[in-house]
Amino acid sequence: MRKLLLAVGLTGCLGVAIAAPKAVVMDFGALDTIDALGGSESVVAIPKQFAPEYLEKYQTDEMLSSGDMFKLDMELINNENPDFIVISGRQGRSAAQLQSIAPVINFSAANDDFLESAKFNIYAVGKAIEKEAEAKAAWDSLNNKIEKSAEKAKASDQTALIIMHNDGNFWISNTSGYATLVHDVLGVKRAETEEVGKGVQADASYLTAKNPDIVYIIDRSAAIGQTPMSQDHFKAADFAEISAVKNDKVVYLTPKLWYLSGKGLQSLDLQTDEIMKAID
Repeated sequence: MRKLLLAVGLTGCLGVAIAAPKAVVMDFGALDTIDALGGSESVVAIPKQFAPEYLEKYQTDEMLSSGDMFKLDMELINNENPDFIVISGRQGRSAAQLQSIAPVINFSAANDDFLESAKFNIYAVGKAIEKEAEAKAAWDSLNNKIEKSAEKAKASDQTALIIMHNDGNFWISNTSGYATLVHDVLGVKRAETEEVGKGVQADASYLTAKNPDIVYIIDRSAAIGQTPMSQDHFKAADFAEISAVKNDKVVYLTPKLWYLSGKGLQSLDLQTDEIMKAID
């Protein structure tokens, strides 16, 4: 295993070119961060089958597949002899085994300190690809955009609910990482002010009672290649009196961006745009 180059420039003291640090990247937010920082040449393997559309440039014959989001190709990863590996929470159970191959960066973000966690991870990836200054500058720009967006959302009276779809089922996502980003970071007011446990169904009676001005939908089924939800679902008569339906504020968030990515420089930027389009 080669030593991870964190403090050395890309050219040696004698002017001899040094290869960019080599990475296996299994978190798409980390991948979009590396891409935004101009470090794409470092990436040798990703979970290719699940790559979001905005990262389609990495769907090449030359790019190796590290496995799926849970079952990793440990033989390939070991044979590639990477300088570092980036994982998400989905690969957490494999962290110890991966650590025996190369240093591991866990790109997960804590819900109770989302922005600070995201910044820490972005800086860590920037350091790993020798782009520390670029990472700090990019974060400052993104954070400024997030702060301005939050000011606008907090000034609005609009309330919102986040709904997750999976295999024909719809449930409220009010305490998830998605909710943390939308409500706590971007400042969009909650239509549901009580703590809601996992599995509460987003049926017509519930939505009518809460009457959100905006409904944001994350379609897990579509994100993982299964049958997506019907776009006519919320056009049924039972939903007709809900403000979000009446005012055409049912927002279908980009499935893979939200379910399979996030917390990166590009993904946070794109997610902020998708949320703020509905804020008046």
